[in-house]
Amino acid sequence: MLQLRRGVLVVLSQSIGASAFSGGLFISTTHLRRSSRGAVRMWSDVPVGGCDDSVTVRSYQTSHIVSVKSHNIAGIANDTGSSDIEIDFGSAPCLVAITGESGTGKSLLVSKALDVVTGGKATNSLVQDPDMESWIELTVRLCEPHLSAVSSALQHFGIDPLILYQQRTEETTDVNGYAVGYLHLQRTLIGGAGKLKSICRINEKHVSLKTLREIASPLFTRVDVGVASGALARAASRLAMIDIGVEDFLKKKCIQSRDAYKEATKRKIKIKKELESRILPSSMQGNTFGYELEQEQIELLEHWVDELDIFESRVKRFQEAIYEQYSEHLAAGNEAGSNNVMSTVQKFRQCVWGDHNNEDDTILAHLLQFREGIKAVESQLIAANAAYEGLTSLTAPESAAVSLERVRKLLYSISSDGPLFEKVERAHELLNVVEESLNDCARSIDGDSNSIITTLENAVCAGVSMEEIDGLIADWNALARKHGISPYVLPTCHTSMRQELDGNVEVLKLLPEADEDERVAQADYAQACKELSSARELVASNLSRSVTELLPSLGLECTFQVRLAQRPGGFDDPYCGSETLGVDVADLLIFHNKVNGVSNESRRGGYIEQVGSSGEKSRVLLAIETCLPGSIGATCNEYSSEYIQNQNSPSPISIVYDEIDAHVGGRAAVTIAKLLADQSSKSSEAGTQIIAITHSASVAAIADRHIVIERGSSSGSTSPTVRASVVDGSSRRKEIARMASGDLAVGEAETFADALIRDALLHRDA
Repeated sequence: MLQLRRGVLVVLSQSIGASAFSGGLFISTTHLRRSSRGAVRMWSDVPVGGCDDSVTVRSYQTSHIVSVKSHNIAGIANDTGSSDIEIDFGSAPCLVAITGESGTGKSLLVSKALDVVTGGKATNSLVQDPDMESWIELTVRLCEPHLSAVSSALQHFGIDPLILYQQRTEETTDVNGYAVGYLHLQRTLIGGAGKLKSICRINEKHVSLKTLREIASPLFTRVDVGVASGALARAASRLAMIDIGVEDFLKKKCIQSRDAYKEATKRKIKIKKELESRILPSSMQGNTFGYELEQEQIELLEHWVDELDIFESRVKRFQEAIYEQYSEHLAAGNEAGSNNVMSTVQKFRQCVWGDHNNEDDTILAHLLQFREGIKAVESQLIAANAAYEGLTSLTAPESAAVSLERVRKLLYSISSDGPLFEKVERAHELLNVVEESLNDCARSIDGDSNSIITTLENAVCAGVSMEEIDGLIADWNALARKHGISPYVLPTCHTSMRQELDGNVEVLKLLPEADEDERVAQADYAQACKELSSARELVASNLSRSVTELLPSLGLECTFQVRLAQRPGGFDDPYCGSETLGVDVADLLIFHNKVNGVSNESRRGGYIEQVGSSGEKSRVLLAIETCLPGSIGATCNEYSSEYIQNQNSPSPISIVYDEIDAHVGGRAAVTIAKLLADQSSKSSEAGTQIIAITHSASVAAIADRHIVIERGSSSGSTSPTVRASVVDGSSRRKEIARMASGDLAVGEAETFADALIRDALLHRDA
């Protein structure tokens, strides 16, 4: 039996010597042992192994997407008429190919669904029937290091990490005893006339959309034409790509020294502002910091400070007196007068002498406002008393009471005999009603504790006269004129003079120290930037050479170059912003070695974001990821969590390539397939799952798991229906044949598909 299998191996190896995927490779007997009777009839009968539960091709202790489920998304239903469409990616990380005819919804159900459920932008087109609930669910198996990263992120947002172990209680460790958790994301979309609303959950716990995005989006990366173009156009993304190849300790050192430099600069600025905020009398404003005063000036300064100390005490006593006058009304919550005197009293008492407030919020401003409020209340009180007199006075000829008595006397003078009696009596009754109303009106003006006059009297400061207020304001202005400053800054000037008299020892000593600390911190940061730049130069050189060597196999006769330059200021004034780290600016350039098959002596080209086509950008990104694993994860996330990034997060759990092989055929398509396969196999330690939405037969043939999205129509329904199914054996052979030739030469196409699968197995087992 063993000899027979070896014989089969020899024959097969000879038959594929010039095949697309072969290159002096051999095939393992692992796949042959899985065939039903120990013999291989068709290569497509060999089970797809990478995601099969029965066979573990690579380590099982890796994170991966288990499934994505959509409900009532874009009006699509499954072939049974239900609105649920679930795509199962298998029980282990691998290369998953998603295929199907154009327009079947591959990108919608995989790439767009992943984007939306991790916090991406959702549009109204996803919810075609607002009366029906629409949602997307994502289930992810978490192992280290992603399990620790997600647990830390959950704790950062106040969520108990134990929820990762409560979804599937039957599996908290894998077969090797390593911890396993499950992340279950759900986003429900609620449509309507306006903007979409979202209800987000992480393992059944309600969270905000922002929290969902911050935790989930860095774990996955989507790469399509638009994402690739956007990533290559962003300077920060290009530099992040290079930094993947730089040692972590260099980046950490640069971050720490940058933060120390920024902190030293902040401290120096704060001290300088404190010094510059000092307001001195006009006769002293020309003095520099550290100026040693003569004895005569010191004596004069002491006199000024003592004078202002006395005035400060006077103002404080006035504040307390005013507050004590109104404390009972303030405690009761009473506010009297149209100028809101009570509110002004509260603000006036809360002001502190010497605080650096704006002019509208100084002690003087509130004192002036209090004075105006009292004057307004006094005017209102005069008017109220006049109104009361106008109603009740029996001596004022124009008062309502006098007029009422005059009318009453006139009515008495009318004969009440005969038919006038009842009419005169009716007039007297109405006059009595008027008198009652006038009395009520008079009582509302001045008659009880809630009357107008009583309320206004409560607002008038009985304990402090207007003369005392005017005297305080007049003395305030006189002191300000004496020192040649604005009255509003007199308290600040008082504080500054006291500091000047004391020598301002603390601040004057701190400023030189802050200058020196900033200089040392800047030198340390500049040195860290130099070390980082040197490391980046080495990575850029190696990446330029490696990608250039790889591009011809991707159908690009180009030279690739990473060019590093310095920001303005360079190492002398290193950049401290949060956009990028260090002083470098990275540009990616391509130069076409051939144009229309002819050697291009001028090597036309330029910045890739300007001269590269959409297909070129996608293939260049794939080449960079192949040469520098993890670079796509650093550049293509539309949203990123600053918290998770600062925690040295691992590489993405999954990378979704959405038709990255578009407009590519021949050897380039085969090379792309190999690169995708190599990414999934080489990334097992980092836990990266590769999902390729593709129309390439080569990619489908080399995939570990093959999922087909088919569109149809259910009976009695006008909505489009979709079926997502895992294909293997003859079904897989037929799908790859369809991808290769459509409906033409079906038999020959299936033979060709079987050859593709055969060669792909050889490459995967190499």
